[in-house]
Amino acid sequence: MAKLDFSPIADTTRRAEIVALLRRAILTGQLEPGQKLNELRISEQMRVSRAPLREAMRELVQEGILTSIPYAGTFVIDVTAKDIVDAYSLNKVLDDFAIELTWPQRDQRFLDELDRRHEAVKQATRSLDTTRQIETALQLHGLVYEWADNSVLLETWQRLTSRLQMYFALHQRARNEPVPAEDLHETYVALLKGTDMRAAQRHAREHIDDDFEELLAYARGLEERASKAAERRR
Repeated sequence: MAKLDFSPIADTTRRAEIVALLRRAILTGQLEPGQKLNELRISEQMRVSRAPLREAMRELVQEGILTSIPYAGTFVIDVTAKDIVDAYSLNKVLDDFAIELTWPQRDQRFLDELDRRHEAVKQATRSLDTTRQIETALQLHGLVYEWADNSVLLETWQRLTSRLQMYFALHQRARNEPVPAEDLHETYVALLKGTDMRAAQRHAREHIDDDFEELLAYARGLEERASKAAERRR
């Protein structure tokens, strides 16, 4: 019998915990856009070795909320006004298409899952849990992508969600609120249960546009501060 050689199994549970802690630090502003991650300090504070920390950081690089620069280190992505415009404009187009594909597929299972995810958003909101509120809100919006039965559309949404997480968190900081209003998704959910697809699509676009200019102004302020800081370092 041939000899079998197996590679060691990675400690995925520990890595997942590190990923969650790093993501929470980014979404709550403990790690700010453009900030470099200090591997030694983070590993000491988390009491983990640098190997699983680096694995977790690579996962967040793949998600798009960290960026790795050769010979410089790993940084939280910078957020520009153009990034936000690009992401939100794409989100509106994708939502339109996802709702259209999902509309004839809706059944009782869809409606039950819609209610379950909506309740999860409200629970996170009542708990004032910024990270969980953002995660559950994106899971709620992601339902139409999962039900659309289009793998490319779903993959595109999944790549977009990490950036949207960060932008939603910035939006809450711009408003100086931990979470948005608890009833924010009531109309969205009601329309997805209804009979007027165009109304659901229209509301989804309006939902994305809510306070968009406020977030854009906040992003421009971040850019200006970063530019001034760079000038002072010269």
